[in-house]
Amino acid sequence: MKIKNKLRYKLLDNLPKALLGVTILCLIASAYFFSLWWKAHQLNIAYQNKSILKQPLKNDEYLKAYSVGYLLARQNKPVEAQKAFNIAEVSLNPELRARAKYGIANVHFEAAMAASNIEKGGSHRRAVERVLLAREAYKGALRLKPDMYDARYNLELIDRLSPEKRTEGYENSPDGTIGLQPYQQNGTALMKDNTRRGLP
Repeated sequence: MKIKNKLRYKLLDNLPKALLGVTILCLIASAYFFSLWWKAHQLNIAYQNKSILKQPLKNDEYLKAYSVGYLLARQNKPVEAQKAFNIAEVSLNPELRARAKYGIANVHFEAAMAASNIEKGGSHRRAVERVLLAREAYKGALRLKPDMYDARYNLELIDRLSPEKRTEGYENSPDGTIGLQPYQQNGTALMKDNTRRGLP
């Protein structure tokens, strides 16, 4: 009985110190989370008024870099946007990395579409290069985030629009014209015409 009373008195004596310690820890945690919230709040304000574009960009400010890249891409500044997205792409956050890769892919996609306009100084070779870069970036985004349907849609779209896909299956005929290879002219081709028919 005496031992229990001693323990009780000892706990009661140390209770104020324990409560003070817990209170101090809670205050420190609150201050830390408030500083994070304040930083995010300031970043949101800078993003909305676009003053974020005038701020220096560090190599470890991944979210800020993504925000800057997004704004620059909307302002039709692809080179600067890609530099910012490249910083965000090395983030440890898989969601942010996927978004950055998607942003890079969009920059390449738009450049490919611009390069495909030969009348305005475009180049077929540049268009194909950009298509390949965009395709790889979309695939990279989908590896990190398979349910990113925007990336999946754009990947399918760029496959349909890309020059090499549009000309796939065509060959030069002996008379100098271009036509489909025999096994791709209709769906009734024989297996001897295309040994890979039906295979992935």
